[in-house]
Amino acid sequence: MNPDLPDITVSIDLGTTYTGVAWTTQRTPIQVISNWPGSGDRGERKVPTVLIYNPNGTLSSWGFLCADDWDGVETGKTRREFFKIFIEPDTLAAAQQQGLSSAPRTTVEAQQFVTDYLREVYNHVKETIEIEIGRRHIPGGWSDMAVEFLFSVPTTWTSQGVINIFKSIIRAAGFGLDGPRHSAQVDLTEAEAAAVATLKTSAVSFVMGSLFLTVDAGGGTTDLALMQVTSSNQQIPQMSSIHAVSGVGVGSTLVDRLFIRLVTQRLSADPSVLAQLPPDYPIRLARSHYFRTVKHKFGERAYMQPVFRIPMEGVAHDFSHPLLGIENGRMIFTMAEIQSLFDPQVEGIIKRIVEELDWLRDNGHPQQVQHMVLSGGLGSSAYVRDRLQQRFSSYPHPNAHNVAVIPCSEPQLVVVRGLLLDRQQKWQTGGTASVLATRIARASYGVVVQEVYSPNLHFNEDIVTDQFDSSQKWAINQIQWLIQKGQVVNPNVPLVKSFEIRLGAGDTTRSWDSQIVISQNEPSFLPKSLKQAGAHKLCDVRSDLSGVQQDQLVMKHKRGSCWGKGKTWYICQFDVRVIVAPADLRFELWFGGQKFSGAHEPITVTWDEGGTNVKG
Repeated sequence: MNPDLPDITVSIDLGTTYTGVAWTTQRTPIQVISNWPGSGDRGERKVPTVLIYNPNGTLSSWGFLCADDWDGVETGKTRREFFKIFIEPDTLAAAQQQGLSSAPRTTVEAQQFVTDYLREVYNHVKETIEIEIGRRHIPGGWSDMAVEFLFSVPTTWTSQGVINIFKSIIRAAGFGLDGPRHSAQVDLTEAEAAAVATLKTSAVSFVMGSLFLTVDAGGGTTDLALMQVTSSNQQIPQMSSIHAVSGVGVGSTLVDRLFIRLVTQRLSADPSVLAQLPPDYPIRLARSHYFRTVKHKFGERAYMQPVFRIPMEGVAHDFSHPLLGIENGRMIFTMAEIQSLFDPQVEGIIKRIVEELDWLRDNGHPQQVQHMVLSGGLGSSAYVRDRLQQRFSSYPHPNAHNVAVIPCSEPQLVVVRGLLLDRQQKWQTGGTASVLATRIARASYGVVVQEVYSPNLHFNEDIVTDQFDSSQKWAINQIQWLIQKGQVVNPNVPLVKSFEIRLGAGDTTRSWDSQIVISQNEPSFLPKSLKQAGAHKLCDVRSDLSGVQQDQLVMKHKRGSCWGKGKTWYICQFDVRVIVAPADLRFELWFGGQKFSGAHEPITVTWDEGGTNVKG
């Protein structure tokens, strides 16, 4: 076993409606956790992203345990679900504008729900894995092992601020804190993880250069990734992103919401019946096993029928009401009514796919998209798959003449598998060949620097004189762009910014701040300095080289003249490496050609609230 690799790697796909977890070691294949509390002997591969709170605000139950925990006016308990999407401020604001009663009051409240839920997930994952590896009975359990947690995020989370909030939630829930060699990080977006799993496990034989589009339609979002195969080696396949990953707020929760509205309209036709039912009866019917079956099976040829009869729990078996469409204790829905729940979501997905294909055409890419690969809960629907195939067969796009719409294997687990498969291939190749070879930058990132003054280049800029060499002038607050929006980013090759700090002979300063900026301007309109519009401060990065001795610096001397003394100064040379991860930004400090480490934290990042809210 390689001591430089983690002993255990765990991937977590926090979903809007369901959450999946998988793990692996250097010696074992990927294992999906399926022993969730309250799931009985069903071996459920994902756990509901649901909480129920007691009247005093303490947690009553989570996941499958909520099914037997009665919430509502009678108990004073409160059910919370769909809370993941509401840590994003714009999504919460939109829900509140629409009058969605179940939405949290604030993003802070939503963050607390996510923290409480992930804490329960962490405790169960820890217990499960410790039992599996024979560590549960040992004091400290897995605390002395190297354990790595990988999280995915929706492609709709495009601001660094939301990613930072999610990272703080992950830590507050316990991930990465149980031992000195435990770590937790945000890795791939959900779209990219789905694409990785597609390339590694799909039955389709992808050839060199072929394009495919993954459509990961989950509970709250649909994430798209347009990929090109760059290595068809079956053992070490690779792909590159053609266009920045994107998403749209379409998912299976909207199917549920339309069903709730449909049932509410039905029942309101006779208030006397409505008064005899629990006040949230339409919501309970939407959560029932019977409706879930209709939703999951709709579109399968053997299951399609003119009408669908959904049993109404709590209603007598001999009760009928033609006006409400109730017959023998079951509510009847026509095929057209069930279609009306799905069609708005399908149209939203089609619109987003067409926009992606239009981008290919408008940017001069002649290649054909040969496969659209569906994953996620909504993506596993046979109705959704057939509608998409029918649409693109009847009205083919110039860049998708003969596209095949196919489901991926285990569509609800592609994200957790993709996270681990990408990491495994990176291990196998010594860190040189991730499945996702390159991606497209969704924003431009730069560092604020000073440049040697040039009258032609720095008109009207702020100029200072060098404190050690009066003949040298510098233009300050200039921007050096490290990566530009739309450029190709190799996740295994960091962006390197070299610094040369001038110090006096007796100066013992060993820490300096660098300012990182972000811009959504098109590359041809990027500002060259902070005086020009378009750049937003993203963060301050403090590089702390405490422990570096004077003799490790470069000495410079300027001889004096008959009018003045000579000057001696030192230059501290170091690099800040910026890792532009698919959904995150990380920094490393390098000195003397090696990653710098000491008894202190070498890199400290202070994020700017305004800059982190700039969307990529």
